Amino acid sequence: MKKYITIFLAFVFFFTGLSFAQPKYEDEYRISINDLLDISVYEEPDLTKTVRVDANGAISYPLIGHIGVKGLTSKELETKITDLLSRDYLINPQVSVFIKEYAKISILGQVAKPGAYELKTGLTVIDAIALGGGFTEKANVNSVKLVRIKGKEKETINIDVNEIVSKGFKEKDIKLEPGDLIIVGELSESASFIVVLGQVKNPGTYPYKEDMTAIQAIASAGGLTEVAAANGTRITRIKDGRKYNIQVPVLAILGGSQKARDIRLEPGDTIVVPESFF
Repeated sequence: MKKYITIFLAFVFFFTGLSFAQPKYEDEYRISINDLLDISVYEEPDLTKTVRVDANGAISYPLIGHIGVKGLTSKELETKITDLLSRDYLINPQVSVFIKEYAKISILGQVAKPGAYELKTGLTVIDAIALGGGFTEKANVNSVKLVRIKGKEKETINIDVNEIVSKGFKEKDIKLEPGDLIIVGELSESASFIVVLGQVKNPGTYPYKEDMTAIQAIASAGGLTEVAAANGTRITRIKDGRKYNIQVPVLAILGGSQKARDIRLEPGDTIVVPESFF
C-alpha cells in the first residue's frame, strides 16, 4: 500500500532559502474581508462588539456607523475609532482591537492535509502548500493552480513550482488574498514517481522505473542546461519521516571515473540540479 509522503518543500527550502510561513505579529497584519474583529472601549461595555468585515471592507460600529477597515492594522484601526469617538461622544476613549478570526484560503487536491487555513499577512502559494502538509506521492507538481474570484470573474493562474523553488524566482510565488483556492493536481500515471528540478531542460515529475539512477532521471528531464552546476546535484529522499540529502558528482560519473556513485533512485526521490554562478 502506498503511503503519503511529504515532499514538503523542506528539501527545496534547503536550496533556495525559502522559509516556512511563520506567524505574523498582529500589529503587522492588514485587515481583510471576512476577518472577525473584537473591538472594546475601556469602561464602555455597550461599545464592546464582535464584528465581521463585510465584502466592501467595512464594519458597522455603534455611534459611528460604517467604517472602512480593509488594509488597516489593528493599531491603525484603534487610532481611527479613537478619533471618531473623540469628536462627538467620549473624552479620551481607550480602544482595543483584536483579530479574533482571520479570513480563509483553501487548498485542495494532492496535499497531505487539504482544507481551509487562516490567511496571515504575506502568505504565499508555497507557504500554503507547506501548511497543507506538502505534496502527496500522487501530486503532479506541474499542475498547481490558483483560483481567485475578482468581482464576478474567476481567474485561474498556473503556478510554476519549479521556477519558484529551485530557480529562486520568489517574485512568482503569489501572495494570497481572502477566498483564494489552490488546487494541486494528480499524476495520471503510476503513483510511483521521481521529481527533477533546477537546471535541467525539462524539469518536472517523471514516472519511477525500477533500477532507475540519478543520471537516467536527468536524461529523462532533457539533460543539463548550460548553466548547471552538475557536481552540486543532490538527491533529497524522505524516509521514515526523515530527510536525507545525497550528493551526486554528475560530471565525474559521466566521465567514467566514479560510475559507482550514480545513485539508484527510490520512489518519491527529488533531484535538484543547482545553477552555476561562475
